[in-house]
Amino acid sequence: MKSMFNLKLLAIAVMTVAGSFCFAQNKMDEKKTAVVKHVTFGNEVPTMAEISEMFTKSGAESYKVDVANWPERNGGYSPEASFSMIYSDTDLYIRYKVKEKALKAVYGSDEGAKPWTDDCMELFIIPNLEDMVYFNIEMNCIGKGIIGRGALRKDRIRYTPEELKRVRRFSTLGGEAFGIRELPAESGEWYEWSMTIVVPLDMLCGEKGVDIVKGKTVLGNVYKCGDEMPQSHYLTWSPIGTPKPDYHVPEYFGYLKFEE
Repeated sequence: MKSMFNLKLLAIAVMTVAGSFCFAQNKMDEKKTAVVKHVTFGNEVPTMAEISEMFTKSGAESYKVDVANWPERNGGYSPEASFSMIYSDTDLYIRYKVKEKALKAVYGSDEGAKPWTDDCMELFIIPNLEDMVYFNIEMNCIGKGIIGRGALRKDRIRYTPEELKRVRRFSTLGGEAFGIRELPAESGEWYEWSMTIVVPLDMLCGEKGVDIVKGKTVLGNVYKCGDEMPQSHYLTWSPIGTPKPDYHVPEYFGYLKFEE
């Protein structure tokens, strides 16, 4: 009887693992693709106005960050977020647009920042599929945050605040910390903001720079979160199949197609 009981437990365990695998595989089958347009600027260091014009001129598509993988963690709250990306021979340009009922920007500098606890947008990207090192670019709504790199979550190496000075950030909310802003629930109004982040490609691709990504399809995902906002929330562009919020999961990254 004992052996039969053990066999039943083993069968249940196998079925559970198989079920988890199928769920993860279904999520993998839902991988999305975002196109990153290649552009050329007349100036070596374009202004924000020139960058904005290029997003329009290039026809860069906007992609929604609206997958609620863990709806119970969002408390029924669903801010609207989207992203677009373009790249030149020297830089990657990431543009976010967000509409939500509360804002939070406690961190006013990169030094010691924990952007995921603020009103945050994040891009995770594997630019080189040969080494599978992924970068996590996490910025709060005023463009303060971190960039880390590594092949695993536990071996992250962060760029220093001095190195991050090379990353240009433009937020419609400015660059100064302001704490929390929250609209009355009965107002029916929403805050709207946008932010553009310019990351030098050599920070992501090393000495080979643009040659690593130009004409290639790489892996990545984009996230909207706010762990310590009035209502915490977790949204993704490409679906994730983990039981609880976890963004450091390259197996669930979508495709980023860098056009030539």
